[in-house]
Amino acid sequence: MNTMKQKLLSTIYTAMGLCIGTCSLTSCMSDDINIDPDKILEKELNKDNLWGTYLTTMQRHVAPENQNDFQLTEDLVGNMYAGYYAGTQSWEGGANGTTYAFPDAWINRPFKVAYVDFLSSWNVLRQKTDSTTILFAVGEVVKVAAMHKTTDIYGPIPYTKFGLESPVPYDSQETVYKAFFKELDHAIGIMTAFDKVNKGAKPLEKFDLIYNSDIPKWIKFANSLKLRLAMRVSKVMPEAKQLAEAAVNNEYGVIETNDENPVMKSNSALSFTYFNPFYNLYSEEGYNEDRMGASMEVYLVGYEDPRLPVFFKPAADGQYHGLQNGHKDGKRYMGHRMLSQPTITQATPYLWMNAAEVWLLRAEGALYKWQMKGEAKDLYAKGVTVSMEQHGVGKDAEAYLESDKTPIAYRGRVDWRSLPAPSTITPAWDGGATEEENLERIITQKWIAIYPLGQEAWSEFRRTGYPRLFPVADNLSGGKVSTTEQVRRLPFPESEYTGNKAEVEKAIKLLDGEDTGGTRVWWNKK
Repeated sequence: MNTMKQKLLSTIYTAMGLCIGTCSLTSCMSDDINIDPDKILEKELNKDNLWGTYLTTMQRHVAPENQNDFQLTEDLVGNMYAGYYAGTQSWEGGANGTTYAFPDAWINRPFKVAYVDFLSSWNVLRQKTDSTTILFAVGEVVKVAAMHKTTDIYGPIPYTKFGLESPVPYDSQETVYKAFFKELDHAIGIMTAFDKVNKGAKPLEKFDLIYNSDIPKWIKFANSLKLRLAMRVSKVMPEAKQLAEAAVNNEYGVIETNDENPVMKSNSALSFTYFNPFYNLYSEEGYNEDRMGASMEVYLVGYEDPRLPVFFKPAADGQYHGLQNGHKDGKRYMGHRMLSQPTITQATPYLWMNAAEVWLLRAEGALYKWQMKGEAKDLYAKGVTVSMEQHGVGKDAEAYLESDKTPIAYRGRVDWRSLPAPSTITPAWDGGATEEENLERIITQKWIAIYPLGQEAWSEFRRTGYPRLFPVADNLSGGKVSTTEQVRRLPFPESEYTGNKAEVEKAIKLLDGEDTGGTRVWWNKK
């Protein structure tokens, strides 16, 4: 990124900070939950109708629809690092994020999407809407859904004071996560109070692209998100167990069925057509830059997983072939007939979370003897079954759960770099296995079940070490990122060094003084 662009972006951030207003994220949240239906549904609904379009905009930026923004926030970061795909392009002459060299434009884009595109809408919404309204509460949930990805990419970020102070101070990741839990609890309280006195009401149906203003589903999603984040910090926050149990045992519960999944899709009632931006990244009429990853090949082929043909197309020989990620000369594989393409189309909806993930989160909690309303083995089986049902192969779940098949070796059909099988873990539960072995089993199946949510899969890989993924073919980090441990985070954007230098330097101290791709974030203790 050139100096002029750096200065422009830094000016945008500063201007946003100066113009947002005076209401803080914490002080806006009243501890008094207004349960008067007239005040919530009638009086405040007028405000919601006026400002609800900002909720729509926020929802459309949780996973950005612009294909270039999506590529640099969800795909080249999450999907590649999670082992889902491999790049068939030599971006930046080969020195790019997939090879652990981090160009300014690459590390800046997730930051820009989060702060310039997403939080700008939230800052208007939170100023114009009272914190006891249903619009504010749903907006909080959407905010956490988006911003937890940002902190998991970078570590410390500007959050609790964003838009309120200039220069904007960074928060430790611990502070950010504690704010997430407070916001989710506040939102759950408001939505619960609303639903109890307004059963069946749909106050946000003109704006809500995800649940069409089905408030009980929003409560379930908020609880499920709380469970996801509690598990994320389970090794560093003593309260994680209590938070996870509260989410699962809440009176509304968590997501359990696929019709409760939060999904971004076309909505004719709102005259909204969703175009999945990933299609243009891999399709031959688009960028033609993504193909099946080698790690996906060896697990799905090895397991004879019935979801394989749902996720990918056969290569020219009728078989499924992936590519090891992180080739500096990746462009030589562009359009290769022996590599499998994804099946995602322009019309494919985009899930923020699915029921399978939630069941498997509960399975992990039960493995640790948390109160998850079930035993680990049963919750695991339910998670795999619900995933199979989501993809239309539910009839195969029972046999799959009894399978003792293991991942295969990478055959190297394309790049001739054969690699041994990364794991011996099976789909079948093993009651005699160690806790660690069954944790690998749970996380491996969750990795498959949440495909193609690469950001989440990468975070879980960093947190647990599972599934066992192949390393990159070419590591150009100059020793800053371990090939075996793989990338841990993105460095802070150059624009922040230019426009917010003092605060960035404070943030680096929270990372033990290193701003590299190999530096672990707060919750990454494994």
